[in-house]
Amino acid sequence: MRRNKPALMCCGVLAAVILVLAVIFVALYFTVFRPRSPRVVATVVGTKISAFNGLPPVLNITVRVEVTVGNPNYAAFRYGDVVTAVRYHGDGVGQAVVPAGEIGARATETIGATVEVDTVRVAATPYFMPEAVLGVLPFETTTEVAGKAVVLGTFKISASSEVVCDVAVYWTRGNATSDCTSTVHIGGR
Repeated sequence: MRRNKPALMCCGVLAAVILVLAVIFVALYFTVFRPRSPRVVATVVGTKISAFNGLPPVLNITVRVEVTVGNPNYAAFRYGDVVTAVRYHGDGVGQAVVPAGEIGARATETIGATVEVDTVRVAATPYFMPEAVLGVLPFETTTEVAGKAVVLGTFKISASSEVVCDVAVYWTRGNATSDCTSTVHIGGR
């Protein structure tokens, strides 16, 4: 019985150490390393409108969208290509792709995209003339950001966000207004 007592004590100490480490790991995971959704805010920061008189008249519209992503996690957030699309009454009239990148742990980055609007496609729709006479052209921009953070080299946190902006371009005044909403999905879609 004496021979088994040291082995039994060693196993008990080892089990206690493993239990303490497990409790510490679980506590850290649910407090410090808990997966948090990224904060995503999008704004249309500029619309450049150039009207050239000629036959036929040409209208150039460029929309600049900035998406600010805040990463509250203790791991870097790697995102894929950021696609920004511009639609006019549901028809795609422009698209820009920003290459994939990374946002550091507990950092905030701004991802910007400039989209050239295909005004020939806009002018070809039946909506263009009535809205051009009124002086306002309604566009919708959609920006999608998707990526993941790897916490402690083990836990993968997937997140995607879609930001939709309604943009009213007042081409006679040369300015625009926008209203944006964002949706964040944790764990992918």
